[in-house]
Amino acid sequence: MSLCNVRKLILKCRYSLGDIVMLTAAVRDLHATYPGQFQTDVRTYYEELWLGNPHLTPLNEWDEGVATLDCDYPLVQRANEAAYHCLHGFLEFLNEQLKLHIRPGAMKGDLYLLEKERALPSPIRSALKCDLPYWIIDAGGKYDYTIKWWSTRRYQEVVDALSGKVLFVQVGGKKDYHPLLQGVIDQRGKTSVRELIHWVHHAKGVICPVTSLMHLAAAVETRHPQGGMRPCVVVAGGREPPHWEAYPGHQFIHNVGALECCSTGGCWKSRTFALGDGHILDHPSSRCVDVVEQLPRCMSMITSEDVIRRVQLYLEGKVCCALTLEEATAAGAAIEQPSSEDDESLSVESAPELLSRFLGKLPSQRSDRSGRGVVMCAGGLSYLTNAWVCIRRLRASGCSLPIELWHLGPHEMPEHWEYRLAPYGVVCRDARMEHPVISMKQMGGWELKPFAIAHSSFREVLFLDADNVPLIDPARLFEETAYRENGAIFWPDRGRMGPDRSIWRLCGVRYQDEPEFESGQMVIDTDRCWPALCVTLWLNRHSDFFYQHIHGDKETFHMAWRKLDQPYGMPRTPLQVIDQVFCQHDFSGARMFQHYTGRKWSLLTNHSLSRELLLELECREDLEALRSSLQSSIHAKAESCFEIIV
Repeated sequence: MSLCNVRKLILKCRYSLGDIVMLTAAVRDLHATYPGQFQTDVRTYYEELWLGNPHLTPLNEWDEGVATLDCDYPLVQRANEAAYHCLHGFLEFLNEQLKLHIRPGAMKGDLYLLEKERALPSPIRSALKCDLPYWIIDAGGKYDYTIKWWSTRRYQEVVDALSGKVLFVQVGGKKDYHPLLQGVIDQRGKTSVRELIHWVHHAKGVICPVTSLMHLAAAVETRHPQGGMRPCVVVAGGREPPHWEAYPGHQFIHNVGALECCSTGGCWKSRTFALGDGHILDHPSSRCVDVVEQLPRCMSMITSEDVIRRVQLYLEGKVCCALTLEEATAAGAAIEQPSSEDDESLSVESAPELLSRFLGKLPSQRSDRSGRGVVMCAGGLSYLTNAWVCIRRLRASGCSLPIELWHLGPHEMPEHWEYRLAPYGVVCRDARMEHPVISMKQMGGWELKPFAIAHSSFREVLFLDADNVPLIDPARLFEETAYRENGAIFWPDRGRMGPDRSIWRLCGVRYQDEPEFESGQMVIDTDRCWPALCVTLWLNRHSDFFYQHIHGDKETFHMAWRKLDQPYGMPRTPLQVIDQVFCQHDFSGARMFQHYTGRKWSLLTNHSLSRELLLELECREDLEALRSSLQSSIHAKAESCFEIIV
């Protein structure tokens, strides 16, 4: 076919990792059905998924003859009735939009290993210094879709029952809900997308809820000489119909049709409880209607024995083998044993008593802090980009306070970024290198915030989220009467927790009709507020429990301050939301901060500027300065940043 007749197409999609895996299949099937008739490129999150993909041709949106298409899959609205798999969703959309008849191909996503990846040894060797067969376990989920969560206790029972037969490696996104299991190799928050693919490639099997790992388990090639399907046990419940989600060879444990709420198909609900984050998913129409012991009944009906038996089926069928005695011994020696503090088990019944017990043994105040400074948390290119804009705006406002930028290890903070930020008076600090005042069971982006405040070198802290933009010098907040009198300033969020919210009782706090906290900016004298700050840390140490009842870290500050009757100041001007940006004000009512919660600054695209928001043009100039300093395209960076340490 003549090149002039080839259709040039850029496919855009802003969906999650699992959805993009399905889009890779649609691109494969498009080219298989219409060979030589299309040139395609993509604009998606998770650029690493597309490395090595032979169906992509670099295209520019502004070039002549290039069409762009924002991809969707409305077929999901008919998932309960129509005889389709989720892989058909993007296919149907492309067929309708492009007037095509794309035929579905392989029943899996279309991912490729680079030759240098295929030559790498198993990543378990880097973790343990020896090769052992392993399974991957994902024991959590995203905070916005809590209805997919299963019980941490039951996941632990699975690990315990299979100890000596299966070595588990636990994975999970650092910003999601992934409480640490005992007796596993902990890789939570430690893998890039490409590194996760490498872990899956060498894995003998997978245990997970309905999540992106399930799609990767099917899409990533196995190391079996004859190919074959990778064992995968999916704890699914009743949210999605099995024909829509299940892959061949997977043990998809569901209860669709067994309960009234899913008698005609998946319920497609989003949350088990209201989180109070103002999201539409908190609406009663999106919440589970049958909750048993903090789980949707469909998930509660799935026992640990059900999951154990499915794993044993694979072992008995010799699809994969149990550990040998020698391997089991090596695995047992390599797994870190939990401290006695991690044995502390919180429940709805025990939480108030355990918190009261903690109040009797508060850690001593630190004596090595002094002065005032700004504390931020950021890691990874997306949040470092936003931190760059925030820091440049701070300095442009006239703020000369020293800045500490906290992160969670070298994988979040490439060395060259420390040099890039140093001229702005920024010191980068790795939380994993600190001796903790209170040990944390897990450390994600939310838990890191109170940890950084408590462990910074400053006595008086102005905390700013990385995606926050100060409009005027915020150092003046330390001179506000409300701060001098109380030792802390917090800002109001949109919501007010009702008296029926469980968190009041769990923390032993009397109900107050008052705004929730919006923790994108806080001012705290850590000496004067030390007991309340320690309680905040303790609540975040047990984030696996408390985050089920509140949305992230913000209300842990609120509950801690109220628990100890610690006073604080709060501007009376309510939060104003403009174009998904939280606008906060000073005590005179003047706008002081613009917190870009919904549309962050990005190196990938420029969002449209808002006439109602301030300093947006200056922020855009800061972004352009960063692009210039990086001196490379985003595509080239995704390729060059891929490196798995052996």
